[in-house]
Amino acid sequence: MSKMHKINLVLYTSDLSYAEYFSTYIRNPENGMRFSAKIYTDAEAFYKNVRNQKQHILLTDKSIEEEDSVNFDIVIRLADGQDFSHEEVSIFKYQPLKEVLSQILAIYFETNDKVSKLMTGKQKEKVISFYSGSAGSGKTLTSLCLAKYLAQQEKRTFYLSLESIHSTYLFFQEEKGSSVEVFYYLRNNVDKLVAKVESLKSTDSLTNIDYFSLPVSLEEMENITTEEVELLIQALKDSQSYDYIIIDLDASLHDRNQAAMRVSDEVVWVLSSDQTSFARSQYKLEQGVLDEQIDKNKLHFVLNKVGSHPFAGFNNYNFSIETHIPFQPQWLTANEQTKMLEDTFIGEKLFQSVAEDIDINMEVSLVEG
Repeated sequence: MSKMHKINLVLYTSDLSYAEYFSTYIRNPENGMRFSAKIYTDAEAFYKNVRNQKQHILLTDKSIEEEDSVNFDIVIRLADGQDFSHEEVSIFKYQPLKEVLSQILAIYFETNDKVSKLMTGKQKEKVISFYSGSAGSGKTLTSLCLAKYLAQQEKRTFYLSLESIHSTYLFFQEEKGSSVEVFYYLRNNVDKLVAKVESLKSTDSLTNIDYFSLPVSLEEMENITTEEVELLIQALKDSQSYDYIIIDLDASLHDRNQAAMRVSDEVVWVLSSDQTSFARSQYKLEQGVLDEQIDKNKLHFVLNKVGSHPFAGFNNYNFSIETHIPFQPQWLTANEQTKMLEDTFIGEKLFQSVAEDIDINMEVSLVEG
């Protein structure tokens, strides 16, 4: 398995408690796939180790001599709120480190147009699309159960809803405002989209799943083109931030669904255990929702809401079903978020069926005098 080059991040501060706090947080495997970090609290050790060694980012609350700043692609100043400078790139020091790292990535990608410099070999992220022939199959819930399970396994996971009318807001705790600017960059400034992923995405505080908080807009989604779908998915891949990208498609025959399936590594087709779902799915297949460019070998049929007995005529249909998900009566009165958070079966079952494990390695050292 090939790996991307990590971003070399150096923290230089005389604030020992901040250095320890930062060191503990950066060691989290969630951050390890993106950063190779060194932390200095001693001036002599810092200057000795950074001279003549090109690094990506210096994060510091101290004054740095110009001859040393040239060894970094960018110097980001940690400001306490009183000393922000318009002549320097600054971020607020005393905020959650999750936000600090998010802002660092956004700034770095903004100032480096060729993000591909950080990549080597083949991309390793896995794209999994979820589709259904009819509404009400539980497709969105099953896709999010898989996303949650992956996040629990410390896999960086992005959930992208391409439904005409999505229900993302029912599942997640909002952390940021709307990501509607995604459409602007997609249609008017696509070259900047990769750099904007970090600042436009939101992260669900309960599951640690990243996603775009898009408005519920039928017009926006109906107007999205196949090329734009491919560009959006490619931007997420090129951000080099994710192990898995989970795509939630709607039950229409829209071209955007075919575009997403073409660029997916796996396609999960969710069937509900009723004749309507089977009949409509069969109709969609006959109408060519899977065009000739979509590899049928990556298609996985999943039967959801399985009861004790199949419906009459079940055997008249010919779907090669790989995974059976039992009906869960306790969910009849639960809200969507509760179902996702309570799941201990669906995510793991789907993982075993369609996802592969990926190892994550990291490097970090705390250097003191």
